[in-house]
Parts: sequence; C-alpha cells; structure tokens
Amino acid sequence: MVMKRNSVILLLFIICISVLTPGTAHMQTVQYNLPAAVADQASLFSQAETEEMERLIETIRNEYQMDAVVLTTYSVPYSGGNDRISVDYADRYYEDHGYGLGNDRSGLILLLDMTNRFNYISTAGTMIDFLTDQRIDAILSAASEQLAEGAYGRAMIRELDRVIQYLDKGIEEGAFRFDSETGQRLSGVYNRLTPSETGVAALAGLMVAILVYFLISGAYTLRGGTYRYDPRDRKVNFTVNEFRFIRESVRRYRRQSNPPAGGRGVGGRGGSSVHRSSGGMTHGGGGRHF
Repeated sequence: MVMKRNSVILLLFIICISVLTPGTAHMQTVQYNLPAAVADQASLFSQAETEEMERLIETIRNEYQMDAVVLTTYSVPYSGGNDRISVDYADRYYEDHGYGLGNDRSGLILLLDMTNRFNYISTAGTMIDFLTDQRIDAILSAASEQLAEGAYGRAMIRELDRVIQYLDKGIEEGAFRFDSETGQRLSGVYNRLTPSETGVAALAGLMVAILVYFLISGAYTLRGGTYRYDPRDRKVNFTVNEFRFIRESVRRYRRQSNPPAGGRGVGGRGGSSVHRSSGGMTHGGGGRHF
C-alpha cells in the first residue's frame, strides 16, 4: 500500500516536471527575443537617458499593451528633401525587427534620422487611432526646442512622456482614419459615451421598459384592445383597422466621402492619415526636420 502511494506521488512529480519545463523554456526564449526598446545606433544618449526611455517604454508595453522603440541612426540615405525615404526606413525597421504587440502589431517607433535631420513618428495597429495627426504634431512640437539645442535624449524622453499622456486620455472623440494620398476616409468616426450620456441612455431605456410593460399588461387585461368580449353573448366582436398605402417619396443625397483638408474630422477634431510601407503594412505617422 505504501509502495503504491509512493509510486503515485513519483508519477505526479514527473508529470509536473514535464509540464513546467517547456513553459519555463518558452518564457526564457520570449524574453531573449524581445527587441531592444532603445536602438541608439548614432550614440546620442547617455546611460541615464537610455534607462529613462526604457522605463517609459516598459510602461507603454505593460499598461497599454502596445510597443514602442526609439531609433537613432546615420544609416538612412540622403534623401534630397524626399522625406518618404526616412518614412519608409522607420516603417520597415519596425516591421523587420519584430516590433508590435497583438495581432495588429500595435505600437510606434520614434526615429531620429541624423543624415537628413528628420524626426519621425511611425504608428501601427491600434496606436494609429490613439495618435491622430494633431496629437503627433503636438508631440513633435514638445521636443522641437530640445532637438534644436542638440539635447537628443531629453527630446525623446519628452516625446515618450507625451505619448503616455495621450494613451491615458484614450482615443480622441471624432477620430477616424483616412488615406494620406487620396484623402478617402477608411473608417467610421469614433464616438465614446460620456458619463452623462450613459446616464441619460440608461434612464431612457428604463422609461421605455416601463412603457412597454404597461402596454402589454393593458393588452392582456383587455383594456384598450381591438376586441370586446361580452360574457352574456359568449361572442367576440373584432374591430378592424384598415390602412391604405397611397404613395412613397424618396430623396437621395450624395454622401461626402472625403474629409476636409488637413485631416480634420467631425467637430474640428483630427483624424489619422495612413499609408502602406514598402513591406505592405499599414502605418500612420508624421515628422519634421530639426
């Protein structure tokens, strides 16, 4: 009996080891393959600045389930004023190095192209909806003074700070996506319920439920119905309501498909312009020279 019990315990121990060992190995592999949060190829940041950026990026990854990377490089070819070269470099670096969380690879890359002196923010997945063109422009503006002074580390820290602020605020009311070249709207307008709107909707729903209850209750108690029952005659008299359809009038209006110039949406709020990289992935973004 004792040997049998010991055999069962040993078997359970072996099963536990076999189950836990692959999981541990998998966790180590994922941790090892995580792409670098800060790729300072141009050697612009101090150790303290790099650590601060990594801390902010960990906040974005853990609290908002989206990715972020800061890239500095001299590897972008001279564009001669064609910013699309820098834009596609940022997009492809994000794609080719495995950045992005979730099925839509949500996240962003902050690029300092030192060859062309270009600061660019490329967004992907859900991050596109959080960072509209107006918000990206505000992020770039927040760091413009530091970039002009050559304080590149402080500039990127400030941009990451602003990104977290906008993630905390949520998707902007009236936000939508549109094609950066044609201006064609690609998504519906985002609307979120405020607490007051939620309260009004709940109250209206309650009133409708009460009304429906009394209407149904009245119909089942033979009040206000379309028939009358006389217990002495044991007959039911029906009253027929007849409606005749006379004519129909239909008016058609042309639907406006393109947003106004500048990417501004409903109520003056901004949209997110998107494009496809040479790798075929959809990105939003914006940038400026420094």
